[in-house]
Amino acid sequence: MTDAGLSAKSETRIATIRGAELVAFLCESQRGETRSVVIESARPPVSAPSRPGGKATTSPRNMLPPPAATLRKRSVPKVGHAAPVAMAEIGQVLKRLGLDGLARRNDLSGSFVVEATAEQIRELAATPGVQAIRLNRRRRDIRAIAA
Repeated sequence: MTDAGLSAKSETRIATIRGAELVAFLCESQRGETRSVVIESARPPVSAPSRPGGKATTSPRNMLPPPAATLRKRSVPKVGHAAPVAMAEIGQVLKRLGLDGLARRNDLSGSFVVEATAEQIRELAATPGVQAIRLNRRRRDIRAIAA
């Protein structure tokens, strides 16, 4: 592989890694050291529907949802099948790395949470179905802060 090809591949890996702390972990980690990360799958972009006229609704009557019959007649735009395919790709990589038993899958947000080493995180970042990898932020213990 040429130097240009190698740098292009490493750029795509870096693009999916989010957060300075995770980048520092990848650069400075000791062998076998793990971090809990959230692996977000690639999802199609979604935009909020716009209101006709651009005016704010202030009447309580206009804020009510339409009748059920009207909702049944509406055509719903089809969302691409990118999310399930991306989740399946990530699941296969997790299985190959031996992390499938430890991973927690969240279909609502299209993500996995798993404890992984720096080498495993780099390999996951190279997976085409991965949109972003972030550190899993845990809640702080409020009692410890108050003391």
